[in-house]
Amino acid sequence: MRRYRGNEKVEPGVYFNLAQLAFTSIAEEGRLPGTVSDEYRRVPTLALLVVGPPLGAVYVIFLPLIGFGMLAWVAGTKLAPVMEDGGAAFVRVLRPAWQPAMAFLSRGRAAKSRKNSTDHWAEDVKTELEATDKHAEK
Repeated sequence: MRRYRGNEKVEPGVYFNLAQLAFTSIAEEGRLPGTVSDEYRRVPTLALLVVGPPLGAVYVIFLPLIGFGMLAWVAGTKLAPVMEDGGAAFVRVLRPAWQPAMAFLSRGRAAKSRKNSTDHWAEDVKTELEATDKHAEK
């Protein structure tokens, strides 16, 4: 097949631009659209008659599928952040409060004796708070 360049004078026929995947029909002898960098090939009429119906069938079959695919993609991009936040909240609620290391270390006699002992830091803070309350009442 001979290659034609854009703006080249050609005979009437159908020409295919491979870079743009576009057909151009020339009704009378004239010039091809585009610049010299555009490359065209002439498509024989018999090839159009053979390839045309299957290409039309592919278009008819896949156009609705492409539409549904685009709709699913748009809905997915809109719902993904909402589902991500909801999933994080769901996991946060279902996460158990059980802490195995803490439960294991809190068992035994040492833990029981600690329960009876006083926490000096807590006592100091309590004393400070009571002193501040007394100042506030005056």
